[in-house]
This record gives sequence, C-alpha cells and structure tokens, in this order.
Amino acid sequence: MAPVLSHPNLKDGVEARAYQLIAAKEALSCSTLLVMPTGLGKTAVQWMAMAHYLNGDGRIVLVAPTTGLVDQQARMARNMININPDRIVVLTGQQRPPKRQEIWKNAKIVIATPHVIRNDARDGRILLSEVDLLIFDEAHHATGSDSMAVLGDLYLESNSQGMVLAATASPGVRDDKILEIIQRLGIEKLHVTKRDDDLVSPYATSMDIEYHHLELNALLKSIIEPLINLEDEEAEFLRRSGFLPGSGIITTAAIEEAHKRASAAIGKGNVRGYDAAKRIADLRRLHRLIDLVSTQGLVCAIKYLQRALNDKDRKTKRFLSLSPVIDLYRNYKDNKEIHPKPGTLSNLTKKVISSRGKVIIFTEYRDTVDMIVDMLSTISNVKPGKFVGQSSKGKQIGMKQKEQLEQLDNFRSGQINVLVATSVGEEGLDVPAADCVILYEPVPSAIRAIQRRGRTARRGDGDVHVLIAKDTRDEFVQHASARRETAMYRALERLKKQSRLPRRSPSSKEILSSFMVDSKNAGDFILTEIERLYVEIETEGTTANQNYKITETGKDLPTRSKNQRTLIDFD
Repeated sequence: MAPVLSHPNLKDGVEARAYQLIAAKEALSCSTLLVMPTGLGKTAVQWMAMAHYLNGDGRIVLVAPTTGLVDQQARMARNMININPDRIVVLTGQQRPPKRQEIWKNAKIVIATPHVIRNDARDGRILLSEVDLLIFDEAHHATGSDSMAVLGDLYLESNSQGMVLAATASPGVRDDKILEIIQRLGIEKLHVTKRDDDLVSPYATSMDIEYHHLELNALLKSIIEPLINLEDEEAEFLRRSGFLPGSGIITTAAIEEAHKRASAAIGKGNVRGYDAAKRIADLRRLHRLIDLVSTQGLVCAIKYLQRALNDKDRKTKRFLSLSPVIDLYRNYKDNKEIHPKPGTLSNLTKKVISSRGKVIIFTEYRDTVDMIVDMLSTISNVKPGKFVGQSSKGKQIGMKQKEQLEQLDNFRSGQINVLVATSVGEEGLDVPAADCVILYEPVPSAIRAIQRRGRTARRGDGDVHVLIAKDTRDEFVQHASARRETAMYRALERLKKQSRLPRRSPSSKEILSSFMVDSKNAGDFILTEIERLYVEIETEGTTANQNYKITETGKDLPTRSKNQRTLIDFD
C-alpha cells in the first residue's frame, strides 16, 4: 500500500513521494522555479505549498493561462485542500470587475487567469501586498509582454517578501529565455526533476518512443517536384537581389527576414522592394504548400488552395496563377489521399483500440484533424472526436470552451476513444491520459514536444509514435526538437550552478515539520526513501529534532542498462 501524506490543511488521498516532498521543501524555502516533466505531480507540490501557507494571514493566488485550466485547478483544490470550499474562488474576465472585487474580499485561495489579476491589481481593485504565495502554473509563459510576466513584475514591486512558486514542464531552451522567467518572477532557486532521477524511477511509468520514417511514393514526389523547382527559382532570384539570406534549405525564418528587408527597401524608396515583396509573398505561400503536400498529404493541401481561391487579395491570386500551383489543383482536387501517414496512423490506432486502449493524435492543422476524424470514423470500434481551439477563421469553426470540456469528458468516459487535437491539447486543459500518443508530425519546439509526450504514461505505461516523412521538413524539425530539448536541460544545469543571492534569510524552522507520512515525519520519510533506493545524493536540511547534512551512497548500487536512456537522449 502506498504511503499517504498528511497535513492539517490537506485532505486524505495524496500519495507521499520523496521527490515531491524535496521539491516542496525547496519551494517553501524561497521563491522557486519548479521544472518537472508532465505527469510526475507538479500539482501535488502546489497543494503542499497551499497547505503550508493557509496558516498565514494573507491570500494564496494561483494563476493559469486558460480559463479551462483555471476551472480544473479550482476543482482539484476544493477536493484536496482542507478548507471551506466557498473560500476557494475563481476569477475570470467573464465576471464584472466590481463583482471580482467583492469575491476577492472573502477569498483565501484565488485561482484566476493572469490577465485578470494583473488588471485588477493595476486598477486597485485588489492588493498584491495581501498575497503571501503566488503560484504560476505553466510558468514558461512569463516572458515579454505576456500577462503572466507583467503580473510577476507587479508582485515584486508590491510585495518584496512575497513567495513565488513557478511550475512548468519545460521553461525554454536558451539561457536568456529561462533567465527572463527567473527575473520577472523573482526566482531564487531552480529545482529540476527528471524522469530518470533515482527518486523518481519507482513512479515514472514506461514511455516508449518510436519514430516511423515514411518514404513518399513516386506519384507524390512527382507532384512535389515542380513546386520545389519553382521555389528554388524564386529563392535564387531573391538571394541574388540581396533580399533572401543564407543558402541551401529555405526556412520560414529566412523568408521572414527577406520580408523585413523588402519592407525596409520600400521605406527607403527603392522600387526593387516592391517586386521583391510580391515574390516573397509567393515564396511564403509556395513554401507552405510544399510542406502541406509533403508532410500532411493531398487532402490538406487542396483544402488550403480552395480557401485561397475565395481570397480576394491580389497577392493570393498572383500565387494561384503560378503554373505548378494551377496544375496541382486541377489535376488532384478530387484525388484520394496517397500520403503514407494516414495508413500508418490507421494501423497504429486499430492496434491500440483492439486492446481497449485510448489514443490521442496531435497535428498542426485543422484540415488534417478533419481528414483524420473522417478516416477513422470508417473503422470498426474506433470512435474519434476532434479537439481544436476556440478561434474561427472562415469556414473553420472553433470549439467553444464548453464544447472543449464536453469533448474531454467524452474521451474520459469512453464515448470517444480517439482524440484528434491541435496544439490546444498540449497544455492548459486537463486532457485525460492516453495509452498511446501519435504525433502526425514532429514539432520544433522543445516545450511543445514535452507537453505532447506528457499526454501519455501519466498513470500507466504508454507509447509515443512520431510520423516522419523522409526528405521533408519533418526530418529537419525532428532533429531541431531533439537538439533543443537537450539544450534545455543543459541550460538548466548551467543556471543551477550560478550563485543567486536570496531575498530572504533561510528559515531556522523545519519547513516540513507539519507534513507527516503515515506516522513518520516527512523529513525522516525522505531519508528512508534515499536509503531504500540506494541513491547517491547530497541534501541539506533539518529533521524534526536536529540539523543534518548527509551523503548516502549504497555499496551495491544497481547498474543501469545500457539501453536505459533519458528522454533527452532520444534521436
């Protein structure tokens, strides 16, 4: 039977895990950025912090980037925090400001979107000086002009002694990006938990990642070839003209730089800038079309062109008049899908469903979502449902928040067993765990890759399948994603080693003294777990009775299999 964590301000049911308690200890010592992979229990650490600060006079505020996640956090807090549920309140933009001000007065725990707290603090409806603990969920958003970052600035100005707990699975890749989060939120300590850490291993479910490298057939290559030839011609002209930087692979970043150069030329009265701007517009659309045909398939590409036909913009009509583009639409607008990804996806899905499992499929494009749902609907026992964002564009209608929550309930209850999602399913809503996650294409962002993989292996073992079309953008993106995830952990290690002066003196009181595991002090439980797992670890702190600084090294440490690797080592 799993050990149970207890605290006067926590309800029963929280499993005691040593790595979470260590994270909580640091989070209660000083303002902390907690980096922990999805599915390992960042939320449990947040509950522990809330339980500790309930005894103070001030308020506890948790901010999350979406209203869906706000509702989820509020439901969980009411289930786990031992307090009158009426004192846990939700503030959103749907409430009128005067109403929010009244709700704030009687609240102990406030859960809201960051822009609501930012706006109310700016307008004087609430006082951030009354907040003892401010929790930032999905803290990687706290950069630039994002409301989460601005709220961090306001909190530091209003409450120099306030405590911050910022939690994320992936704070970013570059040192400067992570440092900005640290500075904007007043972070004093970085706490990084990895899936393969010794204290985590007993709880980390198995996650097998398989990459499917798929060869495009001859017909598809013949369709793509004239588009690539035209792209190369346009790119070479723009390079010779000095607008398109670099050589070799044409990237979106290079096209954006060319656009800036053309705009600058136009601003200086250089007439060459006008012709370049037209060609760059064509190049951008052509680059997009090639990616769609090669990584998504004909159906998605044709839908893209159909929407373009309804566009009255002259630049779009110029693009549609290009010979290879016209030929693609005329010759293949009624063609069945010939890309290898749908067939592979179908076989993987049927295999999981036959064993009564659930599948989440991620893709970048709503057109691909529709294609996948239509295709899977024809397969026996497969009950697919789509999950997309709230925004609508033309005939592409988004899902309202209520519809999103209903769809997640349908997936959780089994009314649908395949959820086909765009990036909206990566974070911000409590997407139920699946037995298998299929990425229709890799994503270049380390943050998004981690978020997508985290939808499986949360409570049981899970598989991740990544579909990669050979010799296409997919291969470039996959390599970039792997490099960036490796770089993220390296950046975190570098920053951890950098000395930071804390804003407050270390507490002489044992921080975890109010937490018990079964009948044992939480600090003693951590030591017991270290000894039990033969972990080589060094930690500092105090038990209930005495100070300690220990280095526990098991004499017969278990050796790792050569095949056992961390997620960041996968190619």
